[in-house]
Amino acid sequence: MRIFKLLCGAVAAASVFTTSAHAQAQKSDLDRAMELVTSGEPEKSLALVDPIIAQAMLKDGKDPTAICPSAAAAFLQSYMEGKFTVTVENDWCDAMLVKGYALNELKRPAEAAQVLEALVRHDPANAHYLIEYAYTVRLNGQLERSLDLYKQAEKLASKLSDKASAAHWRAVALRGQGYAYTELQQWDEATKAYQRSFKYEPGNEIAQSELQYIEQRRPH
Repeated sequence: MRIFKLLCGAVAAASVFTTSAHAQAQKSDLDRAMELVTSGEPEKSLALVDPIIAQAMLKDGKDPTAICPSAAAAFLQSYMEGKFTVTVENDWCDAMLVKGYALNELKRPAEAAQVLEALVRHDPANAHYLIEYAYTVRLNGQLERSLDLYKQAEKLASKLSDKASAAHWRAVALRGQGYAYTELQQWDEATKAYQRSFKYEPGNEIAQSELQYIEQRRPH
């Protein structure tokens, strides 16, 4: 069976910062939730992130236009030219990301889509968040919508200042496009998307496997 799964959601929450020596010495609930969801225990992961999100929804998070703590911290750091550091523990936006990932693991993509759609509104410039949302939209059978979101994510990724991150997320977004095109049986477009992804992550095994699948399935 052919499986294309996004394994970057809960794993790459690089925007989470710690706030004290105590927090650095002991893993936060969010860190533990990430480990649980990636080790196959999504139910336990949900139990840790739900309180983080619930607390946020009593404060800043209840505003659908509120900016994610990590995004605000990154903006302030940039504004202060790196001379000032804002740290965030248990970022509720990354908690929402983990929740969406966990719900997908539990085969509850409709619920995951609601969480991730709200998350994207809190940080619309985050390519990572948008990619996870695009993946979930695809799980819900909305291929055209998913394709559009992946294209938006690729554009966002191209604007990242960190070259390694930009390359990674562009490659992931292009592989997502390739998969959606394949499901739509738009073979040429799918092939182009995967081949373009090699520019950013040469020799990626997922892309290579998908190209082989396309060759086996497309009319000759």
